[in-house]
Amino acid sequence: MGTKHLRRSRTYKLDVLSRRALRGLIVPTSLVSFAAVAGVLLSVHRSGPDLGALIPRVPDLDGYTLVAWSNLERGQPALKVGGLAGGTAARVLVDMMDGTQPIHDGQLTACFVLLPDAGSAIHPGHRFGDQMIEVRLPAGEKVRFSEGSLVWVWGTWRVLAGNPDGHDPLYQLVDARLESATKADIPKYFR
Repeated sequence: MGTKHLRRSRTYKLDVLSRRALRGLIVPTSLVSFAAVAGVLLSVHRSGPDLGALIPRVPDLDGYTLVAWSNLERGQPALKVGGLAGGTAARVLVDMMDGTQPIHDGQLTACFVLLPDAGSAIHPGHRFGDQMIEVRLPAGEKVRFSEGSLVWVWGTWRVLAGNPDGHDPLYQLVDARLESATKADIPKYFR
């Protein structure tokens, strides 16, 4: 009876050790898998559509020239031949983003930056000088900031000197106005 009891005891100990080892393997593996899936979902989820490749269906809207982001790249011939000149009344469909100074959602601001692609939680939108537009509202006016919101912004176009690959916007819309936009505006005004 002693040998039989000893075998049961060893079998029980091995079973306990096997369960502990299995639990020790399953828990970390599950956590790593969950983190990987969450990371993929966050990187795939975009704050807004990528507007960088869209071409306006019409040249202007309400007397304002529609901006095609692809024409803003300083190396593009379109900008050199017939791009937007300073002083042009321009209108752009964009994602609202903070500039060099952080702006919190809901905060009132008179100045912010526009990007054609808001990016995602893991991979923020690219900030190249020739793919950013700084918005300046008329003196004394402010709007409630909402990062990544799709908006229409229109005003007087300014072209600034600087590095196309730098972190400072090379374009401005001054005395600007804005209104909320919807994804339905994209196929309506762009292709």
